[in-house]
Amino acid sequence: MKLISFCVFFLFVISTPELKSVRQHYINAAQSKTSADSFYTSLQSIEKGQDATLMAYKAASVVLMAKYEKGIITKTRFFNRGTDMLEATIEKAPDNYEARLIRLNIQDNVPWITGYKSEIKEDKAFLIKNYNKQPQDLKDFTKKYVKQSAAFSDEEKEYFN
Repeated sequence: MKLISFCVFFLFVISTPELKSVRQHYINAAQSKTSADSFYTSLQSIEKGQDATLMAYKAASVVLMAKYEKGIITKTRFFNRGTDMLEATIEKAPDNYEARLIRLNIQDNVPWITGYKSEIKEDKAFLIKNYNKQPQDLKDFTKKYVKQSAAFSDEEKEYFN
């Protein structure tokens, strides 16, 4: 029985992607269709009820697929499925810093016509307020995004130094 429990635990740990790797895949996925496909495929094993951060990245992978699809209907389906998944994840884990960061990044980068821009101010305030409580690797990831983001004023960017 202990052996079976160990094997199940070991398989779960092995199949769960490391966040550092997931973050890098997320950045790369915005650069090419091949990277987006790879990112999307790598997160398909993540299920509802698992880690909220990984669910947020899975949602982002679906949104990123919309970027590379042809046809407005297919783009819209991917976009809506991804944003619905992300909103459900944040609703279940509203204090998840990284999920909020992902949502802000998506809202900052999608065209205004999508209408998906309503939580930018809320997420910016949340990120600023909770930045110092985050582990260093997440602070570094956040800082890298904030420095290049047009969503943050120069004054707001100072909070991330």
